[in-house]
Amino acid sequence: QDEAQELTLPLQSQSFQRASTSAMAWQEVFAEAEALSTKGKHFDGIQKINNCMELFETEVGGSDSKILKEPTEFLKEFMPKMSAEQKDAAFKMFVCRGDLLSGLGAAKRAATEYESALTLKPADAGAKEKAAKLEAAAAKIVADSDGKVPVTVLTGFLGSGKTTLLNHILEAHHGKRIAVIENEFGEVGIDDKLVKGGSMAEDENIVEMNNGCI
Repeated sequence: QDEAQELTLPLQSQSFQRASTSAMAWQEVFAEAEALSTKGKHFDGIQKINNCMELFETEVGGSDSKILKEPTEFLKEFMPKMSAEQKDAAFKMFVCRGDLLSGLGAAKRAATEYESALTLKPADAGAKEKAAKLEAAAAKIVADSDGKVPVTVLTGFLGSGKTTLLNHILEAHHGKRIAVIENEFGEVGIDDKLVKGGSMAEDENIVEMNNGCI
């Protein structure tokens, strides 16, 4: 019996150490995600919060990124097993992810995150307010538009001001969310350097496609 106890104690200690290490890992990443959200760096922030939530999911016994892919099902399965501290942490993560997704314009998915947060804390006024604002904004968009995304083709003769306008779109604080698809057919690219090396290059998500577009 004494030998069995001696074997059990080290195993319990190892399990506790792994759980503590996991908690410290996601807490550090969560702090980084919150900082990025505060700075408005939503694309970088979403990568961090995804990583954080996957680490948290492992801590509570989940796998396969279910917390990200199917948050409602994840909560149904694991919420009863969570401690009060874990529920509070999960609530904050869902709210943070909702904020980041809202910043990226993914309103529908952001609403899912806020709903998940409210599943954990149904009476939280802050989460309710964010969900309500998102719902109101979505209703206004549906009412004001026909569901189509407006597109402007920027073209013209040499010296007509295309680069000047592109510069303004990329660098001015006009408060609009604009996706730019840039393609040059000339032997020497000019406008692509504005996109790749502009002052906002580090803050934006830049993708170079196989067909030469940026």
